[in-house]
Amino acid sequence: WVVVVVVVMVGERFGASVAKLLTRNCIAELRAAFDAGELAMEYDQTLDASWALVDYKPELGVRDLEERLAPSTLEIGGKRYKLDKENQYVEYMGWSFYMSFSRTLGIMFYDIKFKGERILYELSMQEATAQYGGNQPKAANTVYHDTYYQLGTEMGSLVEGFDCPWGSTFWNITYPSYNTTRVNTNAICIFETDMNFPLSRHRTGASNDYGFSNLGSVKGAGLIVRAIATVGNYDYMFDYSFHMDGSLEVIVRASGYLQSSFYYPAQAKFGPRIQQATQGSLHDHIVTYKADFDIVGAANSLQVSELVAVNQSQPWFPELGEFEQMEMNVTYMGEEQQFNWAPNNQAMYVVLNPNATNAWGEKRGYRLVPGRSDIHLSTLNSPWSLKNSEFAKSHLAVTRQHDNEPFANSVQNINLPFAPQQDFSKFFDGESVEAEDLVIWFNLGMHHYTRSEDVPVTLYTEAYSSIVFAPQNFFDRAQDGDLLNRRWIEIDDDGNMTFNAYGVGLDVCPVVLEEPTALLGGVGDM
Repeated sequence: WVVVVVVVMVGERFGASVAKLLTRNCIAELRAAFDAGELAMEYDQTLDASWALVDYKPELGVRDLEERLAPSTLEIGGKRYKLDKENQYVEYMGWSFYMSFSRTLGIMFYDIKFKGERILYELSMQEATAQYGGNQPKAANTVYHDTYYQLGTEMGSLVEGFDCPWGSTFWNITYPSYNTTRVNTNAICIFETDMNFPLSRHRTGASNDYGFSNLGSVKGAGLIVRAIATVGNYDYMFDYSFHMDGSLEVIVRASGYLQSSFYYPAQAKFGPRIQQATQGSLHDHIVTYKADFDIVGAANSLQVSELVAVNQSQPWFPELGEFEQMEMNVTYMGEEQQFNWAPNNQAMYVVLNPNATNAWGEKRGYRLVPGRSDIHLSTLNSPWSLKNSEFAKSHLAVTRQHDNEPFANSVQNINLPFAPQQDFSKFFDGESVEAEDLVIWFNLGMHHYTRSEDVPVTLYTEAYSSIVFAPQNFFDRAQDGDLLNRRWIEIDDDGNMTFNAYGVGLDVCPVVLEEPTALLGGVGDM
């Protein structure tokens, strides 16, 4: 046996100090080294200090005007979504869906439709995995499957105005616990938000005084369903955003406390020093989801359109001979498999119905659009996640839907790395995925390159990941033409302006909008 000295072994003698890394072959040798005072100290660590709390820190200074209330999303035109709380049913701008709750998985969505057509039978989070690296026993062998800790039950109360905008709709979650029923109040929030960019816009230039002949801009808005699960040290924020054009975005963010290690200068390759005696342990976050698509029915295929560079000649450019040009190489995945996003995103993956076309003869489908930080586990052969985390080892996977394959993982798997109760890799047994009922399994997450700015807690601005499901020839045209929240401005040949607001204007309310505080002498033109 090799014994590694950690702080708890020297706590009685040295209080909050941290020992150098030291190994001994047996307990007797370790005890002798302890009695001889050979466990030299390097750094003192302050325990239970205020720097570790998420409260106001006046020692960081004062930011000018920060005492004013920060901006907030307000539904000033009234709520534009409809709810059936008893049946957990939601309608919004052509979207409709049912919500369910699992004490293990959290929020689950069913029968997601846009403009009356089903897009997804099911959309649900399946697992939140974290795997660490290091040369200390705790860091080296740490793998978490957060559903083991009943992730859904850790979706706690949300703070109005901070976790969710003022005026959000809040729902409780209810779940069994031993021989009673527990209720987490205000654990889910639903709100419509300004996307802070137009859904679409264009300005047609002209030589008149205005510089354009027409200008159109369509308001960008979306409905967000949000919950935050605090599983031990981490606070995972789960967002599901339903956009006006028929696209659906899934986002996960991570805040909360790092699992750290004792800092030893010789172990810098496992993470930086982030406090007096603390190393931020390098780790991966992988959040696995299930998306059961039903595009114009259940018989779907997964089309892969690879963008390739080829040498070709064209009659319009005889002087060039052969030259490099890009084109699409379209194929279909034939059987169940795990796969990764193409390098440089030079492939488009579309779940489509091979027997349903739009007005232009194109197969109707929904595209899988990678967002920010779509990753998989860095270690594919670690003994701590050898066979129990197969679902986290690729960006994507496609399988046939089977009622006996409802989940990517089992809550018991975390204890069974070599012989898991459920082995995700066994889902892939050569079955065809052409014109079948398909399930897409996808991973979001981040490689957590820890930093001193993770103290006291990790920031949501940096630690997030996303994916978008977007219509791909599903419609005959973009689904923004029926939206009244737009502005259309035309300038005729005589310079007269026509301004069309389509009857939608800003309600009058007693709000004073101030000009920004003047800098360097005043506010002027840019």
